[in-house]
Amino acid sequence: MRKKTLAMAITLAAVCAWMMAGCAQTNNTASDTSANVQEAQAPESPAAQGEGQAEEKSSDETAGGKDSYVIEMVGNSFAVQFCNINVDGARAAADELGNVTLNYNASQDSSQVQEQIDILNQALAKKPDAILIAAADPDALEAQMIKAKEDNIPVVAYDIAFNQAPEGSLKATVSTNNTTAAGLAAEKLMENEEFLEKVKAASADQPLIVSCLAPDAVMTAHEQRIRGFCDRLYDMLQEYQPDAVEITGHTSFERASAQPAAVSIHTEIPPTKADADIRNQAQKMISENDVAAVFCVNEASVTALLSATTDGLDLDKEKGKYKSLIAIGFDAGRTMKGAVASRYFYGAVAQDPFAMGYEGLKLCVDAVNGKSVEDIDAPAVWYDYSNMEEPDIAKILYD
Repeated sequence: MRKKTLAMAITLAAVCAWMMAGCAQTNNTASDTSANVQEAQAPESPAAQGEGQAEEKSSDETAGGKDSYVIEMVGNSFAVQFCNINVDGARAAADELGNVTLNYNASQDSSQVQEQIDILNQALAKKPDAILIAAADPDALEAQMIKAKEDNIPVVAYDIAFNQAPEGSLKATVSTNNTTAAGLAAEKLMENEEFLEKVKAASADQPLIVSCLAPDAVMTAHEQRIRGFCDRLYDMLQEYQPDAVEITGHTSFERASAQPAAVSIHTEIPPTKADADIRNQAQKMISENDVAAVFCVNEASVTALLSATTDGLDLDKEKGKYKSLIAIGFDAGRTMKGAVASRYFYGAVAQDPFAMGYEGLKLCVDAVNGKSVEDIDAPAVWYDYSNMEEPDIAKILYD
């Protein structure tokens, strides 16, 4: 499937109103949302009126195939704020379309793969018109995807892409290109003058260490972010340390250096995705090595690093125990934003979770109506303390 850039029309005032109200509406039980266009609409800005008319026409055409639709949305974590905003986006789209009932359920956290499988089985048993899913482990859902295809239930993935879904079982995916987005983090790290000077001064006798902290290397998004950051940084470092850069740690990502390594990129993966194990991995990472920089691939790993550094106080640039450590994160929850605003973190790469749910639900309806659907690349941007208040950035940084 070819990909298209995510339309900015989702940021109209109607969508923004839902985003502001989002977190309060999401709770830890399965929820049913009956769409109502009148409640979801809000006055448009003059600049958006023309786009709004085109959007309204498209929505009418999309929802015109049936009198009503029932869509099951299966998430991978009630505990992560990002996932809750996905749901708010889908709810907003359901309200806009006007004849969609959205049922949502999720496992408590992304480590509960079997729990999500059970939820998906329950959703399939309801024979919905379509399923919208963020898979905790896409490779574990082969039987369910085949069942959906046999029952003619279109499946659309959001946030997390499938590496290899059974043929014909997956209609489309709405997600950030995690490899490219994590590569952006590596590029921004190389723009840091302090870090670059350390790279130039590194040697095999005193190698520079960069770490990549992740809860696991199984979930597609995490695997792609690890690879995207490590490989991009590995390639960029060759300019300053040719043939003297290595990637170590998890065997899936290892790359040897032709010469004795002057820069070593460590992949830090805990034994399980439990919060305590991620925190312990972060503590071990910074206490056993003189780490120059660390990339945290998601909210859980950011939280773990902050916990291991006295809620970030040890990262204070003036008097912190690890004041020279350059920390970079991924996503934009309250914890991540606070760490960036305080300058404990150098910056972060942010996705647009609202857009994923919003566009994902619309793709579901299109697929039910037999329309051709395409993968959608959700945007990712870099933010730090200097630009996080700018309107274009602030609108995708959720609380």
